[in-house]
Amino acid sequence: MRSIGSTWFGRPTLADTGLCEADLWINEMRGVVVAGCPVLLVRREDGVVAFRDRCPHQGYPLSEGELTDGVITCRVHQHRFDAASGQGINPFGSCLVRLPIVVENGRIAVDPAPNKAMP
Repeated sequence: MRSIGSTWFGRPTLADTGLCEADLWINEMRGVVVAGCPVLLVRREDGVVAFRDRCPHQGYPLSEGELTDGVITCRVHQHRFDAASGQGINPFGSCLVRLPIVVENGRIAVDPAPNKAMP
């Protein structure tokens, strides 16, 4: 795995996750550590999205929760989030930190840097 600041397919802030899109089943989520940062990868029918692997409520890893019918549920307090957007469902006001992601030649790369997080 390359660290942040290296060049991955010509993009200087992306880091290789060590996974290919085919490594994830559709409707599967998996936690990985990229450049020292916890990342949650979610494979949907239309591709892969990446979030910081932390519930915004108290910081527990969302990868230890469940993904059912397009909803990520935190195992600790049952907070629920839309797996496509990261928008909170319960409670509605919270949302996940979405990370920039590229799938190129089947390989997944993300930018886990907090200052590069997408809204």
